[in-house]
Amino acid sequence: MQRTLWIAILVASAVSAGQSPFTAPNHEPEFQEVQASSLYVPMRDGVRIAIDVLLPRGLRAGQTLPAIFKISSFGRAAVDGSIADEDRFWVKHGFARVLIDERGTGASFGTSRYGAETVRDLYDMVEWVVAQPWCNGRVGAIGVSVEGTASELLAATNHPAVRAVAPWFSDYNYYTDLVRPGGMFNEWILKNFEDFTLQMDSVGSAKHVDGDPAGVLMRQAIAEHRDNLDIYSATKDAPFIDDPIATTGKTLLDISIPGTAASLRKSKVPMLIFASWYDAGTVQGTIQRFREFSNLQRIFVGAWSHGANSNADPFLVPSEVEPDREQQRLEALQFFNRHLKEVLREADSDRHFFYYTIGKGQWQSTDVWPPKGLRKVTYQLNSNGKLDPRNSGGRLPVRLRTTSTGERNRWHTQLGGGPVDYTAALKQMNTLTSFVTVPLPAPMEITGQPVLRLRLTCSQQDPSIIAYLVAIDRKGNSFYLTEGHLRLLHRKLDASEQTLHTYTRRDAQPVLKDPETDADLTLLPTSVFLQKGTRLQLLLASGDEATFASSGQYEATISPSSQLELPVK
Repeated sequence: MQRTLWIAILVASAVSAGQSPFTAPNHEPEFQEVQASSLYVPMRDGVRIAIDVLLPRGLRAGQTLPAIFKISSFGRAAVDGSIADEDRFWVKHGFARVLIDERGTGASFGTSRYGAETVRDLYDMVEWVVAQPWCNGRVGAIGVSVEGTASELLAATNHPAVRAVAPWFSDYNYYTDLVRPGGMFNEWILKNFEDFTLQMDSVGSAKHVDGDPAGVLMRQAIAEHRDNLDIYSATKDAPFIDDPIATTGKTLLDISIPGTAASLRKSKVPMLIFASWYDAGTVQGTIQRFREFSNLQRIFVGAWSHGANSNADPFLVPSEVEPDREQQRLEALQFFNRHLKEVLREADSDRHFFYYTIGKGQWQSTDVWPPKGLRKVTYQLNSNGKLDPRNSGGRLPVRLRTTSTGERNRWHTQLGGGPVDYTAALKQMNTLTSFVTVPLPAPMEITGQPVLRLRLTCSQQDPSIIAYLVAIDRKGNSFYLTEGHLRLLHRKLDASEQTLHTYTRRDAQPVLKDPETDADLTLLPTSVFLQKGTRLQLLLASGDEATFASSGQYEATISPSSQLELPVK
């Protein structure tokens, strides 16, 4: 009880010291009732795409609205025809809402496309929408997860009507941020994603259009989906970033956002972005986008589960998510009012990167990344199990074991937005190879991307390593901070890469049994404030059986020149 009260006081004082970035005001709805219609829209190649159009009831003759797209691979709308609260929100606040089943999904015909190949369909859909008498000639899109990625791809059309997009909790680089972080195959997410896709791609999960009340056309469309790519098998068989995905001829990088980078830069379309320190690797991509694209970007990086369904700050007692769903929508409304309705008093036109500091309960902002004022603090991995600024001792023989981070980790939240909580998992991870600092003599803020520079010999020919960074408070309670991954086959360094490796087949380096091997790996970015007296712990594992395909346990000898580098304020 005393610990709970202490944390609550700490958080309350931190929040009062730092101004909340969520300042969008409430808006009274412009309309009250929503009317819906659905139809097929033909693309340039004749393939029919199923859409719903939601408009305010009672729209005056000649009155026009901007359109906001929802571009879905998992069903554009409820099968029973009910209208989701979010869709009602947009229509009541003066926007047309266009719900789209992507090609090869839902009630749409054709087979699925990915990345840049979807851009043509999106362009054609914008052309259709701006030709409607109710459209004011401006279009945007908002979505979470894969729908967020599709929203960003709308900007890559370079259609002059596309004025703003909001990709939330979306994956920027599928290879490094989700499918193979560090080159390790994310077995759980890909297998479950494929199963979920097959479940959604059924007659019972798709919504027919108005002109097809018996669902005859819908069943014909679903029959064509049988030729869709098996994502699980295709990605499992493509271990390198430049491997083609099955028969597509495209790589994971090609079908990711970087595959449309040139078009996105050219578009200069403003973006409203939400991401989390605890949502797979989405924050890694968020930072990369911010650094590489000059587009106006208003970014919020919090400590949430996927989709901001719950708080994930491990130092906080369970509480309501902040901001709540209504405030999140108001932030998006303010953004789209400015860019689709040209309400100039709404939002600002500058680039802002707002980020939440875990353990402090406080938001900070920067216009560059990494933020200014950081310095590098280095800890040596000593043979006595200590993380110490000084190098002492010799080589350390260890057995690197497979662990399990359970069902509430940062990767599993990607499907369904479940909570992120490592409390139970950390209790089971105490047998892993561990290095611990002495209690911190002063508070410390870590903000950015930690780097672990390992030197070791391995008994395994194709080993992998996962490094977990943990905080231990004065009472011995452990708190998960972040993690990093590396399949040592990919260890060749390239400092120009965000994660220090290219993951190309050309740069692969098989691990030899006896010689010492360099294994530098980046941990996923974080921002965390640690109290005086906190200890930092580095845990090393050979795999995470809850999520990643494992190389099994193996013997290794860690060199005393190994070190952990932290970006510290």
